[in-house]
Amino acid sequence: MSVATVDSPSTQRTLRPANPLDAVVHPDPYPYYASLAARRPFDFDASLGMWVAAGPQAAAEVLRHAACGVRPAGARVPTALASGPAGDWFGALMRMNDGTAHAAIKPWLKAQLATLRADRDTLARLRDASQAACADAYLACGETPAARLDDFVFRQPIYGLAAWLGVPPAQWTEVYEDVHRLVAAMAESARSTPRADEIKSGHRAATALRSRAARWLDTGAASVTWLRDTARCAARDDSIDFGELTTNVVGLFTQTHDACAGLVANSVRRLARHAPTTPAPADLAVATKAVSDVIRMDPPVQNTRRFLHMPAVVCERELARGDAILVVLASVSSGGASPDDVAWTFGHGPHTCPGRSPASTIAAVGVHAILDSGVDLSSLASGTAYHPLGNVRIARFCA
Repeated sequence: MSVATVDSPSTQRTLRPANPLDAVVHPDPYPYYASLAARRPFDFDASLGMWVAAGPQAAAEVLRHAACGVRPAGARVPTALASGPAGDWFGALMRMNDGTAHAAIKPWLKAQLATLRADRDTLARLRDASQAACADAYLACGETPAARLDDFVFRQPIYGLAAWLGVPPAQWTEVYEDVHRLVAAMAESARSTPRADEIKSGHRAATALRSRAARWLDTGAASVTWLRDTARCAARDDSIDFGELTTNVVGLFTQTHDACAGLVANSVRRLARHAPTTPAPADLAVATKAVSDVIRMDPPVQNTRRFLHMPAVVCERELARGDAILVVLASVSSGGASPDDVAWTFGHGPHTCPGRSPASTIAAVGVHAILDSGVDLSSLASGTAYHPLGNVRIARFCA
């Protein structure tokens, strides 16, 4: 991930975010979010050139509105990705489609994900994956603890998901590297002038990951794994297309990359700030509680977008085809006002992410591994930097 340019902590504390995108990397955006939700629950932001849904009723209406799609009308795939394997993959993702293309596989895959159980054997595999991620982060970043931590928070969730689904351990490093490249290409495609080398790297990664996923579902994973069980279930269901299934298995990894990294990193920062002088015990319950608190109080996915596919009245305002809406998920609960069973960071409505439970478990095991490593939390308590992403809030530890 690239490194954000940030002001000094004293400067940042006195400046309010300029807009909801600026808020994602602000040290404390939640007073701003609360004010935005209360004063402008649904309004047009001229500086962003889009509508902003910041109140809970507005966000729920937008995310459930039939006229609001997850991609701009007529532009299902980003232009920079369109002429290659990454574009083919992106266009088949269920979370990037609406209507029948989304409804066909989403409930089926959601049911399959519900079979994942965090039993004793699973937790043991996740701990092994976290240890492998620790070792590889050390190889990648050397002696600097903060740099290793920044690497680990992205690497560990991918290793953990791979272990849980049944990907052979020998492939975890290469899977992570390809997922990292594909996510980077997706981000690059949103730039006004995308770098060609990043896009080409994403195309190669998409090809490699789809080929791997096809092998996992065929014979490349052990017989008693989620991947092979899912393949057998798909073989008995004529409505499931094998190509779409492999695409969306890869999608599980790309969706995990930033969102789970935010859960792990923000949980570590929260623990550091709330117990800067008293080391937190290396206990999975402590890590689980931290992740649960972060989901409500410092969520990773802070924004999502919707696009009008036809003229419509939304939140009592007349919107035109092509209008864009930024749904500020982080402002809806504004610092933890939602009850424990509501997690806006995982979305709402038809496109709600079905992976809250496995994501929370993987992140908790990752946080536990960090605590168990004996990291000095007090050295992390004063950090204010975040990775420079427009929608996902991920604490950064290496200045």
